[in-house]
Amino acid sequence: MWLLLVEDETRLATSLKMGLEEEGYVVDIASDGMEGEAMAMGSAYDALIVDWRLPQQDGKTVVEHVRAAGQNVPILMLTALDDVEHRVAGLDAGADDYLPKPFKFEELLARLRALLRRPPLNTQQDVIQVGGLELHTKQRLATLQGDKLELRTKEYALLEDFARHPNEIISRTVMAERVWGDAFYVTDNVIDVTISGLRHKLAEAMESHPDGEPLRIETVRGVGYRLVTE
Repeated sequence: MWLLLVEDETRLATSLKMGLEEEGYVVDIASDGMEGEAMAMGSAYDALIVDWRLPQQDGKTVVEHVRAAGQNVPILMLTALDDVEHRVAGLDAGADDYLPKPFKFEELLARLRALLRRPPLNTQQDVIQVGGLELHTKQRLATLQGDKLELRTKEYALLEDFARHPNEIISRTVMAERVWGDAFYVTDNVIDVTISGLRHKLAEAMESHPDGEPLRIETVRGVGYRLVTE
């Protein structure tokens, strides 16, 4: 597995590179955000590990630009900013998981393994269609009855997960693992707020096409949610 580590703290970057290489990974290092973005855009890494506070350009912006370019590479964000606001902002920017500093190397390895367990991108559908909903996964573009849905990063990721499992009940724990990359640090409130925003946007789009095929996110109390298509 080929990793890119974007970290400006030389001692930490060197330590992580050595530890990861001992675990069998191949690791490149970028010491600022501009260099990290250029390397991420120019190579097919299996995962990125990106610090939030970087010279030239912060890690959040790096992640946003990588996602805007259509790259679905797994991203683990590191930061000393351990408040909920920054955690949510990093995840909304497109990071798949979030690890606050200081951390144990064993936890970083566990989170990295979880991200890399995702199915290879070349086995995933480029276009997913559920009724009048159409998702173009490479562009991370969603349309409903032909109208583009303006979705935040996690709203899109959540909708894609629902669309891959239509009419199936998905628990909050599974959502946290598959969409946010972490079932421990992501609270039910973060999930519920994301669901609420997604529901509102789907409902608005459906109002513009009252004769279109019904589509809604249903709450299954005590269990989770599901995308209902009938």
